[in-house]
Amino acid sequence: MKILLVDDEAHVLEAWKALLEAAGPCEVRVAAVGGEALKEARAWGGPDVLVTEVVMEPMDGLRLHAMLATEFPAMRVVFLSGYDLSAYAGQLAGATVLSKPVTLKELSAAVGLTALAGTDVPGAPALGSTFGSYYLQEFVGREGAVCQYLAWQQSMSRHVVLHLLLNNPELPPGVVAEFLADARAKAGATHPYLLAVHEAGEVNGQSFYASDLVPGHTLAAYTEAAQILDDGVLLNALRTAAEVSAYFQEQGLARRAITPSDLVLDAALRPRLANVAQSSRQEIKEPAEVRAMAVTLAALAAANGPAAGAAATLAANAEMGWAAALPLVAAAKPAVVPKDAERLTARTAKSKHRLEQSRQEQKKRLLVTAALSFLLLAVGSVALWQFLGGGRRTIAARLIEIPAGEFVYGDGEKVSLPAFWIDEHEVSIADYKEFLDHLAANPGEAAKLAHPDMPQGKDHTPLDWAENKQLEPPMPGFYTRAVRWRQYKGAALNVDSPVFNVDWYDAYAYAKWKGRRLPTEQEWEKAARGTDGRKYPWGNEEDPMRVSSGHDFDPNPEKGGGLDGYKRWSPVNLPPGDVGPYGVRGMAGNVSEWTASMAPHGEGMGGEVPVIRGGNWGNPEHHLTRRLTVLDPLQAQDTLGFRTVTDTPPQ
Repeated sequence: MKILLVDDEAHVLEAWKALLEAAGPCEVRVAAVGGEALKEARAWGGPDVLVTEVVMEPMDGLRLHAMLATEFPAMRVVFLSGYDLSAYAGQLAGATVLSKPVTLKELSAAVGLTALAGTDVPGAPALGSTFGSYYLQEFVGREGAVCQYLAWQQSMSRHVVLHLLLNNPELPPGVVAEFLADARAKAGATHPYLLAVHEAGEVNGQSFYASDLVPGHTLAAYTEAAQILDDGVLLNALRTAAEVSAYFQEQGLARRAITPSDLVLDAALRPRLANVAQSSRQEIKEPAEVRAMAVTLAALAAANGPAAGAAATLAANAEMGWAAALPLVAAAKPAVVPKDAERLTARTAKSKHRLEQSRQEQKKRLLVTAALSFLLLAVGSVALWQFLGGGRRTIAARLIEIPAGEFVYGDGEKVSLPAFWIDEHEVSIADYKEFLDHLAANPGEAAKLAHPDMPQGKDHTPLDWAENKQLEPPMPGFYTRAVRWRQYKGAALNVDSPVFNVDWYDAYAYAKWKGRRLPTEQEWEKAARGTDGRKYPWGNEEDPMRVSSGHDFDPNPEKGGGLDGYKRWSPVNLPPGDVGPYGVRGMAGNVSEWTASMAPHGEGMGGEVPVIRGGNWGNPEHHLTRRLTVLDPLQAQDTLGFRTVTDTPPQ
């Protein structure tokens, strides 16, 4: 296979050329600009596959492809970009488009090196198929007879990792029983820092369990990339491992060894630990675990910093267990407290300079390309306003009075509540941006707004909100996408859309900042239903066209949104039909909402978790008695937001 790789970043070219040729069978040629690419292609007699960055100068990837396609019509194309390309849908039709950063597995699958794709596993269900209530979207990896998929759990409107035991008749006796026993053990481990297991069972003779999905990178991955992480991030990771180890010991639960590959840092560099629970006991050598973690911390820490000092102390004492790590973390007192993804970017000075330079160059190219496209399409002034003015809110925030008195709650219970005032709309992206701006301008405020149980070091940046600079090139977060391109995950998104990917502690802090609180689930339901016990805000007849719900959601990026007009999120005042008897909007759908109420975990995992009310864009259920008790306060979803209430009239 002949692959022509075109990118104006030299280090990208050399890296991918080496990786692809080492994997083979293929021959790779490279070019940094369009003119060189044309020359290479013609001298070669045409490539089998053109892999090109879209945003380049003086010739962009779209023009390069158009020129080569006329000479070599059998050539396939793979477009790469770190930017939203939804404005170029017509020119990209029929092509494979990958968002940077691209993994070797993704690129090899796109060019057709199927041996590298990792998805052709005998006995494993195909991507795009449905396994029980799970839509299989991406093959993550394989450990022995267990395959992992990124999946959309349709019944619960959330992304999960699906762990599937292959249905192989050659498996030793007892493997299925052990697999399910381990899944039950993981489900029974409920520490907030552990990735939870939600469901285990069997579909068509294949056993599975589903666990939390936390997009991010492990400490081991950061070590391989030779990155330097902030001291606060590393000490938080060390504390997380130590506290989880103490939890297992206190609860008398069996686990396997904790390794640096088990600690995952999300987009805001907050640590979570893979679920290390298991059904059978094994000898755990804590000093060996701690030394391995100390070696990793030393590789990731800045020289002479608090994290490096803690790592050196742990590594120097061969008998230290996890209990000794907690005092070291407390004593280190890092000067920098994690605040957001940008401040937590961890790179050497040289790498930072190169990345910033690359980002500025790409911005310039994108602006030039966008400006030319706007002129060619004869909508320059309107499109330019959208591009530069996308951060302006158009929906005014206001509170609505819910009068005192009795109402029908749940299945018919009569409940009386005092008067209160509730947000007319769900908290929007624009609303939440004001909160984050306030915290950035007033660093001491975050501690005053935090819930007493919130883990130390956690900030209030929603998952995937900020530009992810740990990846190369930096990837725009959903706030940037809402402002600049008004597109995210193949769906319309702007600052009037509801904020999402906020955990319960984020919602609590925002409400306190506003001088308000989260609603109880009874207050939420009265505001949505009124006093007559109606099933939907508008009455008792289901009408999917009035609400942004999962009736028309499709994980396929080319489908969805046919009923209510929105594939995922709608502005908080739309669709116009989703309005209750008091005038409160968006309570049947759009995003489900955190409340102040707590209840036992709905899947029997023990402990109490916040009650979530209302439907959302990913689930067809949108009746007003719908409630979920499945997420702990640290878990965030792109189908979950919130609104606030107050007991005093607004001024």
